[in-house]
Amino acid sequence: MNRSVLVLASILALGVPAITDLVTRESDAVAMPTDSAQSKPGWQPWQLITKSESLPFDSGFSNMELGGYLEYEHACKQAASSAKITPTYWYRLSDEVWEIGTGEVKFGCQIEKAFVATHLSTAIRKGLDHPVCLRVQSDVGSGVRVREKPTLESRSVGFLGNGTEIYQKSLPALITTDATGRRWLALGQGGNNGWASLAAKKGDHLNFKLCPPDI
Repeated sequence: MNRSVLVLASILALGVPAITDLVTRESDAVAMPTDSAQSKPGWQPWQLITKSESLPFDSGFSNMELGGYLEYEHACKQAASSAKITPTYWYRLSDEVWEIGTGEVKFGCQIEKAFVATHLSTAIRKGLDHPVCLRVQSDVGSGVRVREKPTLESRSVGFLGNGTEIYQKSLPALITTDATGRRWLALGQGGNNGWASLAAKKGDHLNFKLCPPDI
């Protein structure tokens, strides 16, 4: 049984809706919370969660994320009950979800004009071919170095030239951030084939992109 199935089974056992089942009532005009920055480097705009639309991603791939979601849902329900208002639910995806298939989603629970709770989770884009193909597209030099560990100080163990295609056999891909803010993509299971720089920091140029026709 894979991780996503285990998490979903845990959610169902607890009798709470899965993350992607959160919906809000349809409305002709729903105002964004006043404390939500619509433009943020590395992130797509906030999107309203409604009953009429299926979400373009899956999320919740660890027990830690499940626990965080349950806390988020509880805080939202408590605030809604106190205010006697039906909450409005939003989400926003990181650019990485669209560009490489794995990234993050941030959920927001709105009461009146403000977010009362948010939750950050790993997300994967729906509808991708498997294995997931990524193409190197570095904007500095002719490609990216493969490092033994996810840091620029680590030993170089290889090189991937621009246009090289690699394949991720399972999702979500493993992405980590070092002390400088640089984003690293694991190559192979758990990085046992090395690590490659994904971006200098969140919101910067991505050194990998989904191969056609997934782009």
